[in-house]
Amino acid sequence: MTDALAMPAPQPISDLSDDALDWQVLLHSGNATAADHARYLRWCQLSPAHAEAAREAQTLWQDIGGTSTAQSFVAPPVQRGRHWAAGIAASLVLLVAGYTGWQQAPAWLADYHTGVGQRQSITLADGSRVMLNSASALNVAFTDHERRVVLRAGEALFETVDDARPFVVETGDEVVQGGTAVFSVRSDGRVVLAQGEAKVAGQPVPLSPDASAQTAWQRGKLIFNGKPLGQVLAELERYQHGRILLSDSQLATLQVSGVFDLDEPQALLRTLEQRYGLKVTYLPWLAVVH
Repeated sequence: MTDALAMPAPQPISDLSDDALDWQVLLHSGNATAADHARYLRWCQLSPAHAEAAREAQTLWQDIGGTSTAQSFVAPPVQRGRHWAAGIAASLVLLVAGYTGWQQAPAWLADYHTGVGQRQSITLADGSRVMLNSASALNVAFTDHERRVVLRAGEALFETVDDARPFVVETGDEVVQGGTAVFSVRSDGRVVLAQGEAKVAGQPVPLSPDASAQTAWQRGKLIFNGKPLGQVLAELERYQHGRILLSDSQLATLQVSGVFDLDEPQALLRTLEQRYGLKVTYLPWLAVVH
């Protein structure tokens, strides 16, 4: 986060948005000092763009329930089973097998691929841009009649350019066709349309009202608004090696809100411990939340 009193060189809007979100995370963490608040006010006054980014970040934070009141919430006590040692042992066996399988996966033979926790920006031959998410793989097969890419694993965000040829994303049994558009596609077929038009099986895809939050991973953020803990942990697991398990199925429904930094995935688990009264036990290639 910038803390200069002199007017800095103009920053890209995306950088200012990320800095503004970082400020919100700090200010609502419970660890912010009076000096931190003073630094934030100076940051907001650096330029109109800084002030606008601060307003947008504050609005987003309020929308996801990240206010001071929400931050002080502690989940009610839950009867958490202690008899999960056998489950851990079995999971470790499956984990080793699964990880070995990923290492040998054909995704490594793709034209572009990312490892766990990595993101990669690609510019295709037509000028379209692609951002590959963690553990993703993409093949490109452009012809004179069609711009086709095959998403073999993970997730990708596409910013397509105008071209006489259709832009087609194939993944599994789904085929997504976009014009000049911004949209993300997962290997499970989920599509998030942020701008323009896209079709799945010939049917229009509606614009996603929370597309900015759902595609925040491209800026290194994860944003959750009242999402079940089980879903949050499943999402976090995509960005780090190893498994994350819940010791008690009742915890899976606990509602979680917040903005988290993908470059520090362990910090997300620490935040869950502090904010929701959870405990995390770490083992090799395994974290157990209870």
